[in-house]
Amino acid sequence: MFSVEPNFSLCSLPGNYEGKWETTNCFKSLGFICEMTGGQNPKPTAAPDSHCDAGYLLYGDFCYQFETESVKTWHDAEAHCSREQAHLASLHSEEELSFLTGVIQSSPTGISLWMGGHDSVTEGGWEWSNGSPFRYIRWSPGNPDNFNGEDCLSILINNGYWNDDTCQQKRGYICKRKGEICCFNCC
Repeated sequence: MFSVEPNFSLCSLPGNYEGKWETTNCFKSLGFICEMTGGQNPKPTAAPDSHCDAGYLLYGDFCYQFETESVKTWHDAEAHCSREQAHLASLHSEEELSFLTGVIQSSPTGISLWMGGHDSVTEGGWEWSNGSPFRYIRWSPGNPDNFNGEDCLSILINNGYWNDDTCQQKRGYICKRKGEICCFNCC
């Protein structure tokens, strides 16, 4: 039985009280227990954690770099992210959107920031620059509208909705890469 706190999470874990299950953010790193057969007594180990380099923020297993000081075209921003072993950010859940909007609204610059979405290969065939599935969508009303050949995705700072935008426009941007896995005392 789940506790009565509805949210957008898709994962569950045993609750802290009354033996009930609770929902939780699926990107949250938690400890775990494995069951072994055969009577072996393994040595306890620390659960690995993800770690980000300076200039990046950790959310779930991913590191995010919010570049609001330097503005670039979409292609130049993707090239910058690539040099950092990253891509312009892809977005896959309401929880991830809440994280991103929380950060960008705390230090707003401009109207929007570049994300990794584009339909430059096939008009209307939106995809992420990192190749991940383009399933979660958050278009602002009336978008995408392809006004004057807009092929690149930007996230609006004030509300987190998406806009298709002219790729040559210069904007701040968000890079995203997989976090480094660390073990106890090794990072």
